[in-house]
Amino acid sequence: MADSEPVDEELIASYLRGDMGAFDRLYRRHDRKTFAFIRQMLHPTDRATVEDLHQEGWLAVAAKAASFSPAKARFSTWLYTVLRNRVLDHLRARPPQADDEADPDLLASADHGPEQQLVSKRLVQAVESGLLRLSVEQREAFLLFTVVELSLAEIADVTQAHQETAKTRLRYAREALRHRLSEWRDG
Repeated sequence: MADSEPVDEELIASYLRGDMGAFDRLYRRHDRKTFAFIRQMLHPTDRATVEDLHQEGWLAVAAKAASFSPAKARFSTWLYTVLRNRVLDHLRARPPQADDEADPDLLASADHGPEQQLVSKRLVQAVESGLLRLSVEQREAFLLFTVVELSLAEIADVTQAHQETAKTRLRYAREALRHRLSEWRDG
C-alpha cells in the first residue's frame, strides 16, 4: 500500500462520517481475500451462494461499522470476525451436503497446456479435498493464516479462542494437509 493511501482504520472512520467512497475503497482493498475466505470455508457450494454470503457479509460490515474500535483490534481482525460469524450462521442453518462436488476449473489456470491444466486441476482437487476433511475450526485457522494473512493473535481474536488453541488448530491443519498432499510433494 502506498504511503499516501489511508489505512483501513482511517477509511472506516471516514465512512462513519458519511464518506461512502471510503467504504468503497475498503471493499476494493479486501474484496478478493474476503471472497476467497468465504468460498473456501463454504466449499463445496455453488458460486451464487458464496456471492450472496459475501454480499451479506459486507452489508453486515457496513451496518456494524460503528461497533469497530481501533483500540480493541485491527480493522482486518474485526472484518473477518463479522464475516466468520456470517459463515458459521450459514453452516449451522444448512444440512450437511456430502455429495457436493468440487469445481477445480475456477482455480486452475488456463495459461498452461492441457497436460499442465490437468495436473493443476488434480492438485486443486487434492487441496480442496484435504481442506474439506479438516474440522471447520482447523479450516478457518488455516485460511485465516494463509489466505487472509492474519497473525496467530488475530486468528485467536477472530475465532474467539486462546492463541495457543489457534496455534494448535493451525498446526493440526498443516499436518493433515501435508499428509494428504504428500504424493504431490514427493511425486
